[in-house]
Amino acid sequence: MTFEIVVMWVALTFYAAATAMYAFGVTFSKDTLTKWALAVSAAGLGFQMVSLGIRWARVGHGPYLGFYEVANALVLCVVAFFVIVGWRNPRLSATGIAVMPIAVLLLGGSMLASKSGIAITAKLASYWLFVHVAFANLAFAAFAVSFGCAVVYVVRQRSASGKWAKRFEKLPAQDVLENLMVRFVLVGFFFWAIMIATGAIWANEAWGNYWTWDPIETWSLIVWLIYAVFLHVRFTLKWHGERLAWFAIVAMPLALFALIGIPLAFNTTHAGIGGLGKDL
Repeated sequence: MTFEIVVMWVALTFYAAATAMYAFGVTFSKDTLTKWALAVSAAGLGFQMVSLGIRWARVGHGPYLGFYEVANALVLCVVAFFVIVGWRNPRLSATGIAVMPIAVLLLGGSMLASKSGIAITAKLASYWLFVHVAFANLAFAAFAVSFGCAVVYVVRQRSASGKWAKRFEKLPAQDVLENLMVRFVLVGFFFWAIMIATGAIWANEAWGNYWTWDPIETWSLIVWLIYAVFLHVRFTLKWHGERLAWFAIVAMPLALFALIGIPLAFNTTHAGIGGLGKDL
């Protein structure tokens, strides 16, 4: 086992520890444990950045290719986004009970995949690929944090005067939490649009077509339209409360499926993500 992989296992251990700390801290109303969980998440983020930095230097490109790299990049952005949000507003730290399990499952899954480096080809050696992947990761990170806010909103809403309401009492009020959920969706929505646009530019540069209705292109558009509907029902139809939160909860796994599941399940020109399909 190489040093790079050992460091990544350390990062995963820190993320798992943070997840457990959030679970115990929130369940048993241990505020100190919840605060420390954010610091443990940040420590895991540091180890993950070191491991990916070593890999970048070794293979000669960023974490763009292969399930291992792509899942790692998604986790990195999710945790970084969450840590920044939790650091700037400590009252939101408890949402880690929903966000950090995403990081653990994704990174854990990537550790079971092939870790061999994939050489970057002429079609992939493009500035637009870097921008395309970066905004895909940032968009998913925003959707993941909105998911965390939505989960906490629903749990607290269904226990307005019960134990869980007390456990989440230090979070912002429900209307503030809902507003944050919507804002994170809005950020993710714009980043996802940039991902689609830059992907089309890269596709034209690599294959001579802006859009070919490739499965991942189609699903990316579907996810963008789903979040467009979310924003429509929020701002035009004035949806509020639990049904809006459930919308955000259901939408996030679809975004993850578009980024990770489609390249694994379909024959797609984005084969480098999952190692299946056409040769990039």
